Amino acid sequence: MSVLADAEALAALRAARSAHQGPPLAELIAERRLGHYRGYGELLGEIESLVDRGARLSVIGRSVKGEPIFALQLGASRANARTTVTLSAVHPIEWIGVETHLALLRRLADAHLEDRAVVAVPIVNPDGVLRVDAHLRAGLRRFVRHNAHGVDLNRNFDARWHDRGIVQRLLSFVFASGSRPASEPEVAALAHHLAPRRIDRALSLHSFGGAVLYPSAATIWPIWDAVEHRGWAKRIADAADTKPYRALPCAWWAWGITSGGLELDWLHERHGAVSLLVECSRRNAGLHPARLLEPFAWFNPERPAAVTAALCEAILPYARGDSL
Repeated sequence: MSVLADAEALAALRAARSAHQGPPLAELIAERRLGHYRGYGELLGEIESLVDRGARLSVIGRSVKGEPIFALQLGASRANARTTVTLSAVHPIEWIGVETHLALLRRLADAHLEDRAVVAVPIVNPDGVLRVDAHLRAGLRRFVRHNAHGVDLNRNFDARWHDRGIVQRLLSFVFASGSRPASEPEVAALAHHLAPRRIDRALSLHSFGGAVLYPSAATIWPIWDAVEHRGWAKRIADAADTKPYRALPCAWWAWGITSGGLELDWLHERHGAVSLLVECSRRNAGLHPARLLEPFAWFNPERPAAVTAALCEAILPYARGDSL
């Protein structure tokens, strides 16, 4: 699997941004109370701005439909440097995770990372994000969880792949895990890009539920390094909002739904990393009536800036390698 870096990657980024440019998304969805979110082309523009601030850009693979998958690296350039991995848009409708991720990378671009590298993939599932973008611009109310093959990428990683809880068995079309571990090009690209890295911290940004989750997703039994995971999860949860987020093992958070194949467990089991998954917004129990029939609104708060600011402050020490 070839990886494009530097000038070739920047050319690919600019070509993708040009191909998917359109009117600012926030102006089109304002009347539907869906919040100030940026479209796919605008998000690529933010990635380019991070390159302008010193981030190193790579194309690590292609999606099912051939869209480039971009990775950024900040800090140390050595392959054996201690590394923090950050991911978002594994589930394409969860845009608050992408906005939080990009805000975090802006902070990290100004941070003194010493000998630490940060490897970030802000849009793991570009085909899915483009589909959500198209639906929003067309005024369609659609729920999108999968890649272009209809696979839930967060069930396709090689960590207890295809272990399924009760709900996952009943709703197998929602939690489709693919034909084999890393059968999907998006997951295969991640696995290949991260294979040589010395990953000791990992962070995946999702939505919703107001929780900081740690392994395991497949069993209720504690992992061997649960104390360190619990310590970081609680520190982030307490700092993330005036009402603390919950900090708990993933399998305790949603009985029967979480199971095998999650990136959370894969990063811990395959790389030995302290691995956290942040559900970036709270359950939207107080949805405005105009938002009740909008799947995008179920996952993304109407005022994302307040959420991203608080979460970035909470997550920053973990991502930059501070001690607990």
